Amino acid sequence: MSGLAAIFHRDGRPAGQETVWEMLAAAPHRGPDGMHLRLFGPAALGHAKFAVTPEESEEWQPVVSPRTGCAIVCDARLDNRPELLAALPDRIPHTASDAELLLRAYEAWGLGAFARLLGDFALVVWDPRRLWIVCARDTSGQRALFYRVDGSTFGAASEIQQLLQDPGVAVEPDDERVRDYLVPLNISRTEKDHAATFYRGVSSLPAGHFAVVTSDSIRVERYWDLQPPREIRYRSEAQYAEHYHALFSEVVRARLRTAHPVGILLSGGLDSSSVACVAQEAYRAGHAVDHGFVGVSAVFDGLECDERTLVEDIQRMYDFPTKFVPFSPSGGSWLRPEPRGFQESPNMGAGEMRDALFGAAAAAGVRVLLSGEIADSCVGGSPYVFDSLLRQGRFRELWRRLRIYRRTSRESLRKLIALDCIGPLLPLAAYRHLRIFYARRLFHRAERNLLPIWMPDALRADLAQRHLRLLDASERERRFANPTRHAEYLLLRPPEVVRHPVPWPLESWRPFADRRLHEFLLAIPPEQKYEPHPDAESLYAGTKRLVRRSLHGVLPESIRTRTSKTHFGAVFETAVERQWPQFEATFGLHARPEIAARGYVEHRRFWRRLELLRAGVTGGDFMYLMHMVGLETWLRALLLPRPQRVTVPPPLGATAAPRRIVRPSIPAALHI
Repeated sequence: MSGLAAIFHRDGRPAGQETVWEMLAAAPHRGPDGMHLRLFGPAALGHAKFAVTPEESEEWQPVVSPRTGCAIVCDARLDNRPELLAALPDRIPHTASDAELLLRAYEAWGLGAFARLLGDFALVVWDPRRLWIVCARDTSGQRALFYRVDGSTFGAASEIQQLLQDPGVAVEPDDERVRDYLVPLNISRTEKDHAATFYRGVSSLPAGHFAVVTSDSIRVERYWDLQPPREIRYRSEAQYAEHYHALFSEVVRARLRTAHPVGILLSGGLDSSSVACVAQEAYRAGHAVDHGFVGVSAVFDGLECDERTLVEDIQRMYDFPTKFVPFSPSGGSWLRPEPRGFQESPNMGAGEMRDALFGAAAAAGVRVLLSGEIADSCVGGSPYVFDSLLRQGRFRELWRRLRIYRRTSRESLRKLIALDCIGPLLPLAAYRHLRIFYARRLFHRAERNLLPIWMPDALRADLAQRHLRLLDASERERRFANPTRHAEYLLLRPPEVVRHPVPWPLESWRPFADRRLHEFLLAIPPEQKYEPHPDAESLYAGTKRLVRRSLHGVLPESIRTRTSKTHFGAVFETAVERQWPQFEATFGLHARPEIAARGYVEHRRFWRRLELLRAGVTGGDFMYLMHMVGLETWLRALLLPRPQRVTVPPPLGATAAPRRIVRPSIPAALHI
């Protein structure tokens, strides 16, 4: 989680130090090991150092090439170092840092270098030969990179507030981005990586893209996309499980390359438990150096969502320490009517519990925090495997799964056969037209109830049309006839957005975001990922079949055989009741909520709906309620005084702000 800052005066004016220092200082949690910058005529590159891998400990960025004069700053972890070392034309020591390898790759292969990289990275290169700046971001969007253009000056940084330090830059919401955020199709799924940010004039470089900035142009191009893979078919189910186990072990092992203790956000679910147990396998086999491994788990004493006993099952199996962080009703704030500072987006969630978990990890000396995030998007599987079974002539199995699915679903048999059995056998172009016809028909039937009645009519109409356009675009761009593969592809591309709402000096590494996993899971038959449970009819009981089979003997049986997912409704209900006075002060009939002033809700109707929520009426608009409360907090943050509005507040409960060391600018940056 190193930090980047760069400016480029496209009109040729010399760059100064002050602007870049201010940008680096606006993200102090990214530079506990020092901050450096270097001037290159019209460009300046700055780096906030957060050393994690062994090769980073003695590295100072910017790194400058004595051969070409090119310079780089990056936030990176490369997972294919051996392949790059073997392919690069010059002999490079195995101890070379990832930044050195990235710069050598750019010198050797130019803009074609990025497609050869595997891992998580964001980088900025100054190339004096061509007088341009090049920015690039990894294929899964795990490292952030934002930019803005103000007149003749281009700026890039790791976090948005770094680009807002100039008092002359307006801090304004982008209403178009907010409206897209509120489209029903987007509300119902995890927020996606998006070029537009919620701040007008600030853009995110999309995952899998590079940008080339010259004196007179800015060119953003995709260098990689998740393509429909060649289908993988094995003779036995055991081979799929063996392949997945080997691949997942490789992916987790790549994220154990650190010189510090590793932590994991650990629950009793299949996802984080899989990461923790496979990491322990790697340590025991000597495939990774164990500098310490610590679990960090939230516990909810007395609530049905408490998973302490399941986490303890993992502890008994692998004997590593786990810090249990108790949930406190006072630490589950859903609404923050008095924001403390800058917020990247409306969807930042309750920060108190996250603060407690990250704080516990930081206190244990952890710099890398693993998690099971985004597993549902790739390994979950789906019951819609009917066309795959039909293609294989497995009619008995098809009929069995149809009957089981019909018992737990309200979908008509006619619809299942037409759209999910026979339809996918058509040519892809014909199937796209069939799906568009069905999607539009369903939309017009449900249009009246698609959006909450407590929204203004004009906004509801606009969001409904945006929803329909997204549906049409999704079907027109469909790459798979198989419903399961199509759904999984939509979950993965574009990738889920990665936010860093808590400014602890910690890197979050997500093994399930690795593109090697995605390519494999899209290539295998969909029925390998989902199997109806023989004794439990819940959909969850049949999900993640490949994970359950491949990690037999690796996961505790209590976790591997789980048939239900933990729900945190009780936590939410507790938070709402505790915060009710704040809800009334913010949204009550005598209040002046920002979401009403800006036309996102009808004030009286919204307040009446919140009162029903308090009374226990969850309703189909629950996700909209959550999004609106988050939007209110974000809009209020925009009303803070300018210095506070562009400053990320320190973590709640922290005894001191994250340490920041600013070293003077060095006259000669590290050369390679």
